[in-house]
Amino acid sequence: MQAPDTPPNETQRLAALHALKVLNTPIDKAFERMTQLARDLFDMPVALVSLIDQERQWFKSHQGLEVRETDRAFSFCAHAIAHDGPLVIEDTQKDERFADNPLTIGTPHIRFYAGYPVRPLDGMAVGTLCLIDHRPRTFSERDLKLLGSLAGQVEELFRQHKLQVELTRTTGKMHKEQKLLKVLHQGITDYQALMSGKRLWVFLMEALRELTDSDYALIGEVMPTDTTNALKIHAITDLSWNEESRNLIDQLGSGNLQLTDPDSMLGRVFAYGEVIIADDIPPPIKRSGFLIKDTPFYNYLGVPIFSGKELIGMYALANSKQPLNQAMLDWLQPFTDTCSLLINLYSQMAEREQVTQDLAKARDQAEKANQAKSEFLSSMSHELRTPLNAIIGFSQLLVKGRRDPLNQKQRRQIGQIENSGQHLLSLINEVLDLAKIEAGHLMLSIEPIAMANVIDDACSTLEANIEAAGITLTCSPTPPNRLVTADYTRTKQILLNLLSNAIKYNCPQGTIDIAATQLSDEMRISVTDSGKGIAAERQHELFEPFNRLGSEHDAIEGTGIGLAITRQLVEKMQGRIGVESTPGVGATFWFTLPLAERSAPSNTTSDAHVEANTDSQRSFALLYIEDNPTNQRLMEDVVGAFPSIQFQTVLNAERGLEIMRQSPPDVVLMDIHLPGMNGYQALAVMQQDPLLQHIKVIALSANAMERDLRYGLAAGFYDYLTKPIDIEQLSQQLNQLLNAAPRKGP
Repeated sequence: MQAPDTPPNETQRLAALHALKVLNTPIDKAFERMTQLARDLFDMPVALVSLIDQERQWFKSHQGLEVRETDRAFSFCAHAIAHDGPLVIEDTQKDERFADNPLTIGTPHIRFYAGYPVRPLDGMAVGTLCLIDHRPRTFSERDLKLLGSLAGQVEELFRQHKLQVELTRTTGKMHKEQKLLKVLHQGITDYQALMSGKRLWVFLMEALRELTDSDYALIGEVMPTDTTNALKIHAITDLSWNEESRNLIDQLGSGNLQLTDPDSMLGRVFAYGEVIIADDIPPPIKRSGFLIKDTPFYNYLGVPIFSGKELIGMYALANSKQPLNQAMLDWLQPFTDTCSLLINLYSQMAEREQVTQDLAKARDQAEKANQAKSEFLSSMSHELRTPLNAIIGFSQLLVKGRRDPLNQKQRRQIGQIENSGQHLLSLINEVLDLAKIEAGHLMLSIEPIAMANVIDDACSTLEANIEAAGITLTCSPTPPNRLVTADYTRTKQILLNLLSNAIKYNCPQGTIDIAATQLSDEMRISVTDSGKGIAAERQHELFEPFNRLGSEHDAIEGTGIGLAITRQLVEKMQGRIGVESTPGVGATFWFTLPLAERSAPSNTTSDAHVEANTDSQRSFALLYIEDNPTNQRLMEDVVGAFPSIQFQTVLNAERGLEIMRQSPPDVVLMDIHLPGMNGYQALAVMQQDPLLQHIKVIALSANAMERDLRYGLAAGFYDYLTKPIDIEQLSQQLNQLLNAAPRKGP
């Protein structure tokens, strides 16, 4: 490849080129229209306005070519400049100067070239208007003359550009003050909108370019390090011209790459806080002080941004059409002060946003942990309830057995088994209650209730326990006509928890006093015991889950979560809870609930007792689907009390469906967790079968979370019973179904 010669007037030619102030300027529609016209006239794929700089050729317009510049060493246009006249190569592969040129053997694969020098100033050829094709072409004298005419038009465009630049430097000053005031006003009044993403930085960078008529600008934050400051660029003009420089600009603009060199033209600003002004950079300078070494700059300004004495940022601009001097720096001072104010606001809001994001992340992690905990507790509940079903169920059957009644000792032993099973069940329920509350899945039925009724109910429930412990219970009169807004069941649970603790932690032959006091807009219920009390410094630990204040080492049973549940239930019902205690004297646990506006209604409740249906004239078939043999035997004994029920047991849902189709039962009792097809899948099959969809299906499962019940009923189960089986509840359900069954015979 033959490199282009250097023209003898190279110094004057480069001076004329730089005087145009056109290198690295944005795309200009006038030049674009000219190259498009050239392509249309000559039916060429590529038309360029090329300028030959010291070490490169740069394209003011590049229709049909992606790159904006190439190396001067293999520039076709540089040969035209050296030739000082038009240059036509009809087939590059037949010309030894260009046959092995990188632009011939590689992209853009030039096979034809025609270039006409343009001389806008003092007759100096600063570049060409050129045509390129990817196949050989002939080019007539007429074609060359027409190309020369178009080149003359390009020269006029360059002269108009230079004139416009000069007019901007005079007449443009009238608008500079207005531009500055507009930027300052927008920055102060719209600062909240500018704080989103990169908007602030892009706004300041573009404002800086507009105020100074600059081609390039950047702005960033100063980041202190252990050795010296670094610069994190937030906004930068795209000055890339190849893949390597494009990647660098992308990394800088995203903030992923920080600048650290303190001795560069940028580094002297962000590292030492210097103001750097270079208004006339000579063309031959090696540009090691700039980000992109091969990008030409003819002036440069770097300004530090201070907040008091602290260096917090900097901005820089290059290739300004305005003189860069102290006067320009002074004129920009209000802009620099505004940058300082907005950067401080940005940092404060970014820090606040980071805290918010951290809190949201922590919340999400906590929610995931709660979900995992709930799933674990649900699984644990199922695994524990299944054996408890047999323990408690058989205990109840043995105690109630009429054919082979137990003696007193056996009844006491069986009672201990049942009590232990019920105690274990209560511990499981406490853990599940806490999980439901923490997961936000606890459903409350808030309504006006009479606190006197709740206290009577709770005391009746624990009457035997109080008597067995030898404790004297007193209840101060509670206003019967005053209501609180609360959930009756959960309020009773709160009171039972407090009473149970007062029994467990009391002294022998101790006392418990329950009192309800009406305050301004709430009722205060207190439970006072005569136990050993709680030290003041440990009272705040009482309501923490699984914290028993050392009682886990004595004989008193418990999980340590009863008071944690109690506190959460009280707070869910808009109440307060607390404790007052003197060691050695006793403790008073109290809670409040909001007063209701209306008075208590008259007591209209009545007790109902359901007798077992023994009408032999009724026909009733019950199919039980259960794979656990122990549970099967338990259900056989339960149903044995109903002689009119035809009872059948199968191990899986598949066999159960076969039997249903052969002889449909009245009711199906179905476990959820079955081998093969589970209970929900079996129910879905029944709902799609016209022969089976009328059959009532009662779910019987150890999955006892509230969401399990809701999901089961929503799926279409007639009822959802949980293990361990409440035999009384099941017996009532069977009686209701027997009463609705058709009679035999006429």
